[in-house]
Amino acid sequence: MAEWRTDDGLRWRCMQPFGAEIDHDLGKPLPEPLAKRFVSLYREHHLIVARGQTLSRAAHENLLALLGPLMLHRQNSSGFITTEAEQESAKAAYPFHSDGAYTENPFEALSLHALDVVDGASSTRFIDAEHCYASLPEGLRDVLQAHDAELIKSTYDSVGLRAYEVRDPPASRRDKRPAVRLHPHSGQPYLAVNEMQTTRLLGMDWEDSRALLADVFGHAYAPQNIAEHVWHQGDLVIWDNIACQHARGSLESAGRRVLQRVMVGGEDC
Repeated sequence: MAEWRTDDGLRWRCMQPFGAEIDHDLGKPLPEPLAKRFVSLYREHHLIVARGQTLSRAAHENLLALLGPLMLHRQNSSGFITTEAEQESAKAAYPFHSDGAYTENPFEALSLHALDVVDGASSTRFIDAEHCYASLPEGLRDVLQAHDAELIKSTYDSVGLRAYEVRDPPASRRDKRPAVRLHPHSGQPYLAVNEMQTTRLLGMDWEDSRALLADVFGHAYAPQNIAEHVWHQGDLVIWDNIACQHARGSLESAGRRVLQRVMVGGEDC
């Protein structure tokens, strides 16, 4: 882990392979210089971790509002991720995905705050989709640039599927989107396909699409590209949902797990 540094009163350090950890009480309003540094760290590193936090929902929302307009009225959303939800998906493993990736305007930022978790019993994994695209072999980049993809919204009982491995997987919504898109803030190209929500590259035979996507995902989800956050009580994690993809393992043995969620941007879907 890198050495701690302090900029404009905000103490932070780089994480590997990407991300920034902040050592500051984020439950209180940030003075303007600290708020600007917080936003710049988020824009640069795409993933922010702050440990030992105590944030009310109002404080959590005020912090995320620094990053853009909040999604406060999303349908079918309680504002929490919990293993106590009735759906079977509440404890299911989720392959790598990006919330709302199938929409024209995916959610911009997501944040989870650990209100009640068993320390060390569960984790969330992240990859930087800008870096993963830039580091793909040129041939794979060229093919992706030349194709659109079908992206889906998984049904509750199919969230554990890697959609590109299954012919016609269940879906509550299907959309055509570019396989490579430009980030609305950085202007950088990013990998806009993922293993959970991408069924195929359009204009290719299904078998050829599956093989090519397996090569792409084999690179993107290689261990050296994955930042894993192991959850402890009070943790706050904020990530750029466009520049990052995230995944989790099964929560069947994770015990009680309640995470407060706040989202920025995107469209209700």
